This record gives sequence, C-alpha cells and structure tokens, in this order.
Amino acid sequence: MLLEKERKDVLLTPAGSVYSRMKKIGHIIRWLLQGASMVVAAALLCAYLSRWISPAATWYFAFFGLLFLPLLALNGCIMVCWLLAKRRIFWLHLLFVLPALFFLPAYIQLRSAGDPATPPQAGELKVLSYNVHLFRLNTRTRVVETLPVIAAFVRDEAPAIVCLQEVAVYDTNSVKRAFGDYPYVHFQSRKMFGDALFSTVTLSRYPIVNKDVILFPHSSNVCIFTDIAAGGQIVRVYNNHLESTQLDLALSFARLQQEEQRNKEIKKVSTRLRNAFIKRANQVDTVAAHIAQSPYPVLVCGDFNDLPMSYTYRRMKGDLHDAFIRAGNGVPSTFRCGIPAFRIDYIFCDAALNVSRFYIPQVVHSDHYPVVAVMGGLGAEH
Repeated sequence: MLLEKERKDVLLTPAGSVYSRMKKIGHIIRWLLQGASMVVAAALLCAYLSRWISPAATWYFAFFGLLFLPLLALNGCIMVCWLLAKRRIFWLHLLFVLPALFFLPAYIQLRSAGDPATPPQAGELKVLSYNVHLFRLNTRTRVVETLPVIAAFVRDEAPAIVCLQEVAVYDTNSVKRAFGDYPYVHFQSRKMFGDALFSTVTLSRYPIVNKDVILFPHSSNVCIFTDIAAGGQIVRVYNNHLESTQLDLALSFARLQQEEQRNKEIKKVSTRLRNAFIKRANQVDTVAAHIAQSPYPVLVCGDFNDLPMSYTYRRMKGDLHDAFIRAGNGVPSTFRCGIPAFRIDYIFCDAALNVSRFYIPQVVHSDHYPVVAVMGGLGAEH
C-alpha cells in the first residue's frame, strides 16, 4: 500500500505529470501510425482487387491497380519497421504483401537475357507488335516522318508477323510499299485529322485466309483479327489498340507543380483515367468473348493501355501465356515515359505454344517500344 501511495505521489509531481502526458501522447501517436498503416494495407488490397473488379461496374479500384508497385514497396517498408519495433501489426502487412509473389512475375523476370540476334529456328514463328505513334504524322507537310525508319527497323528484325497500332497515313499504299517484304496485309482504318487515316495494321509473310474487325462503340480504337496459314496450320492473330487516356504525362506533371492549375489538372486527369478505365473494360470483355470462340490457336498482340495489375490484363490474358513471363527478363517498360515497369504493350499466345524468346528493342522511333516474341509450335522456316 505504501509503495502504491508513493507512486501516486510521484505522478502528482510536475515531473510525474509531464511523464503521464508524454505517455498519453505516445499512445495517440502509436494508434495514429497503426491506423495509417492499416489504410496503406487496405490500399494494397484494393490494388489486388482491381484485377477482378470491372471498372465498368466500379471504376475506382483501377486507380489502386495503377499504384500497385508503389503500394507494395510502401507496405514492405512499413512491415519491416513494425518488425523492428516488435509490434504484432507486422503480421497484417506480411499477410497483404505475400500475395504479390503471384503477380510480380508480370513485372519482373530475373532470368538471363537471350540473344535478340538469334534467328528463328525451323518451326518457330517470330512476332512483333509496335504502337508507331502515327508515324509522327506532320499534318502541315503531309509527311509521315518515321515510316521509313520504322520500316527499316522491322526489315532488320525480320518477324513473320507484324502488328502495328496507331498508324496514320494519307495513303494506305505508302505503308504497303514501305513494308514490301510482307505481301499479305490486313488494314483497318478510321478517319482522323481530316483526310488522314487512323489505322490498325497486321502484316504477314504467310497467306491471310480470313480477316475481320471488332468495332468498339464511341471509339476510334479497334481490334482486328486475322487468320493466317502458317506452316500448314491456321493461327488467329488479334491486333488490339484499346482505349487511351490521351494524356500528355510531361505536361500534366508540369501543371501539377503550378498551384493555380493543380486542382483543374487533377480533375482532368482523374476524369480521363476513369473514362478510359470504363471504356477499356467494355472493350476487353468484347475481345475476350471473341477469343474464347476462336476455332484456331490464337496470338493476342497490341497496345492495351493498361498495366499487368488491371482488369484489362487479366481478362485479355485468360488462359493464354504472357510471352514476357515465359521468356522475358528484367523490369521492362514499353511506354517511353521514364517510369519503371510501365508495361502496356503485350504479346499473349496459346498455351500450346512454346515461347523461346521475348525482348523489347530500345528504339526511339515512337513513344512506345516494340515488343518481340519467338515461339514454336506454329509456322515453318521462311
């Protein structure tokens, strides 16, 4: 009893009172930190859910999917801090970080790089997909400035099948002449820039036996599919250009630094992202349903305008193989924005195919990099 009384007396002294207040403040800070920690963990959970929840139904999960890697890194750092502090909330972050092991292979592969110069072997098929950024169309001079250099690059790569997105020309014959090594062409155009044509194009060294287009409502974007007879088999090639946000990232970032334009730019960016998320969800649902009905093995290529942690990626991939996961290496970006792991261009293939190589040539003829895959099981030496 005496000791208890002495302890109370100490707490009633000025020094004891300060100690009591500091202890209460410590408790408040710890609860605030734990609350913030749980919010960050919940944000990572929303990123995971973005793969399964269609933005057409609930669009805001898609924003968290865009931030998957930063959220994962932040949760990892917080987890380590709680571990060092010997707090049980560490287990919460461990529980939320572990599922990332299933998704990280779409962002990073640690295998050694293959030699891009190795030519395809007999029975292998080389495929290239490239968003050519309108060939840097100059509407004043009516010149497609990068058409010759991109055609020369493709000629050096010598793929059997080429899928081009965001093609803009005044004359379709100019593309056919530039890519003269490819006698079989599937050209799907929409009007843009007055009399200039905005197109999606598939080129092949093998005969095209059938071709058609999947149109998207209220959009200039399309998916074309082309049945190609390669090595005694028919493969259906889907060439996609899904809805873009149509944002200039550099310009948006500059405006966000200006206080007077910040709120307006945040509203514009979020609105465009939301609208693009919703449109892409509807587009990919349409294409995925069409792929499921294909009577032939499929190759799915193109600019999806979405990262691997997205509804678009999961729906389009389905049971197909991602060529990067099968044979790629490193932490690739396919959009030249200076952001690591910004992969929005893909090559998927039927599970029966054996992808032996995948690489991303670092050429700067467009705002995208091309993606290249070599696979067996279809085609023959050409």
